[in-house]
Amino acid sequence: MKSLKELFRIGNGPSSSHTIGPRKAAEIFLSRHTNATAFEVTLYG
Repeated sequence: MKSLKELFRIGNGPSSSHTIGPRKAAEIFLSRHTNATAFEVTLYG
């Protein structure tokens, strides 16, 4: 059985549950494009 700390991680910001997903997506994207020197991102919402 997993502990609560394994299921619910503490992230950045006041509403960390909303920042963990985008941060993880950015980390995956960065790991797949290691030769890039810059990224341009447009956020909506």
